[in-house]
Amino acid sequence: MGYEIKIDSWLEDAATLIRGIDVSAVADAAENLIRVRNANGTIFLAGNGGSASTANHLALDLQKAGISPRGVRPKVISLSENIGLITAWGNDESFDVVFEKQMEALAEKGDSLLIISVSGSSPNLVRAVSKASDMGMSTVGFLGKDGGSCRDLLDYPIVLPSWDYGWVESGHMVLHHILTNIFHDTAE
Repeated sequence: MGYEIKIDSWLEDAATLIRGIDVSAVADAAENLIRVRNANGTIFLAGNGGSASTANHLALDLQKAGISPRGVRPKVISLSENIGLITAWGNDESFDVVFEKQMEALAEKGDSLLIISVSGSSPNLVRAVSKASDMGMSTVGFLGKDGGSCRDLLDYPIVLPSWDYGWVESGHMVLHHILTNIFHDTAE
């Protein structure tokens, strides 16, 4: 009752944010991830809170959508998924190391890390990006606000310049589905 004007305004805000996505940055990030997949590398994903759920969902979709007609399956792992391991590292050392410690055990030169974060400044993500770079991995980020501390550390930052968590998270899901479609369309 009477919400039509507000709903219309919210939809316009969302559309403006989506239309503002840097298409070239998305294409460059997608090409990087396709190179990693085609070289039989592993794509790691990480995020906190709602972005952890997006990372888990994207890992599922990239792995399933990227299956080639020959049955080749891309290697995609969400570092946000293993709650036992995350809480063990967080409890025993620090929450700041929960992603980098997993990468030390699993990642190799030539792999890629894709982080998802509205702020782009979570210490565990900053450390994960730095660790990935040190290991010779490429780095991609779905970010919000001004990109935060991670923006300048990433090889492929994609920033949705809004301080509204809901719209940024929705925009990250749009990017998620764009990447999933590209993975599907380029499966060999």
